[in-house]
Amino acid sequence: MLNENIKTIRKNKGYTQEELATRLHVTRQTISKWEKGYSVPDASILTDMAEVLEVSVTDLLGAEKIDLENSDAIVEQLSRINEQLTIKNRRSKRIWKGIIIAAILLFIVIPSLITGLGMLMMHGATGADTGFNGSTEWIYELEGQKYECTVQYDKHYNIVSLSLDGDSEVEEELNLDSCSDANEVKDRIESYFKEEGAEPVSIETKGLELKE
Repeated sequence: MLNENIKTIRKNKGYTQEELATRLHVTRQTISKWEKGYSVPDASILTDMAEVLEVSVTDLLGAEKIDLENSDAIVEQLSRINEQLTIKNRRSKRIWKGIIIAAILLFIVIPSLITGLGMLMMHGATGADTGFNGSTEWIYELEGQKYECTVQYDKHYNIVSLSLDGDSEVEEELNLDSCSDANEVKDRIESYFKEEGAEPVSIETKGLELKE
């Protein structure tokens, strides 16, 4: 697909997202969205990209044959890809909407059971089981902007609190609120910034260490 082709060809040519963005006069975030399939470039930018990467538009689109003299053919192909992305995003939204509705119904129908279970667990907990047993803070710098994330967790790595200061677009891409435990938060943060080519300014852990 187009997004995978852009990423593969860019890496084969030895370009970073930032370098390709500079050559195309767009932002690095725009390149990232194309490669993740969140959006597609328009026909003129796709043509410029093909020249920069020294491939044909056909190679980028992954199509069998396209008349490069006919810009309408390129636009039509991009429109089809964009339509596929729209359908995919709608399907994802429906799934998440169903999950949210199910969760709301669950907590409305059996709130007393959840509350009672929570009180029972607290009653049987020792001092070491309450509060949090560890915290980890990451500070990364990406394109001149600092991103600070802190997660606190108990001895079972259940998340007690979670905060992320930085660009809202990065927050949305990380989607840390969907993480099941603190180790998943660690993996998602470090994988994302490594992929973006950012080095950590500092990583500080207090108490219980997260898993490698």
